[in-house]
Amino acid sequence: MKKSAPGDFEGFGPDLLEFYEGLSADNSKAYWEDHRSIYDTQVGGPAKALAAGLAQEFGTVRALRPHRDLRFFKDKTPYKTSVALIGDPTVGGSLYFSASPDGVDLGGGMYMPAKDQLGRFRELQDEEQAVRSMDTLLNDLDAEGFSIMERDSLKTAPRGWSSDHPRIEMLRLKHLAVGQRREPGSWLENPGCLHEVACAWRQVNRWNLWLAEHLGAGADLEP
Repeated sequence: MKKSAPGDFEGFGPDLLEFYEGLSADNSKAYWEDHRSIYDTQVGGPAKALAAGLAQEFGTVRALRPHRDLRFFKDKTPYKTSVALIGDPTVGGSLYFSASPDGVDLGGGMYMPAKDQLGRFRELQDEEQAVRSMDTLLNDLDAEGFSIMERDSLKTAPRGWSSDHPRIEMLRLKHLAVGQRREPGSWLENPGCLHEVACAWRQVNRWNLWLAEHLGAGADLEP
């Protein structure tokens, strides 16, 4: 299989999932070097091509590097066990795609929003109009398979808020992101994968637009 060039995405290779199953079992430089050609032709090359295809609609899209940043983790295994892309629209949050034997994750929003953005989001839980528009959008996204990210949520109410607030679940959120998990399969191996990711990102980008309108840029993100 020839190495894909950015802009001509034809699908990931048939050994994508097998490659990551092996890497999960043996996350070593030896395994990586022995299977480097599979990564280049069936994973890394197609990921760059997929990013280029998506960038035509969504702006900057990056295929993430395969090496883990070990500076901040006790786990020193050197390689990531999934292929991933990040889209950075001009407004709101980000867009995300990853694929591994565990599943295909599609989503977006604000992962670890700035402190002032999170504070503003919490204040909005007492604003009727904002709550109405947010709930309508989140309900629509939920019907399409995208749920709000509850990982790392506070176990208690944030400081200054009552634990019996009617929207306590929203107040506890630390990430303002939505996502879904799909089964990996042969759809990853053909050009239609680009269409599937683009359709999902269009749905998720409605949440990014809502966040941009109601939260604005974080203080630590402004120029």
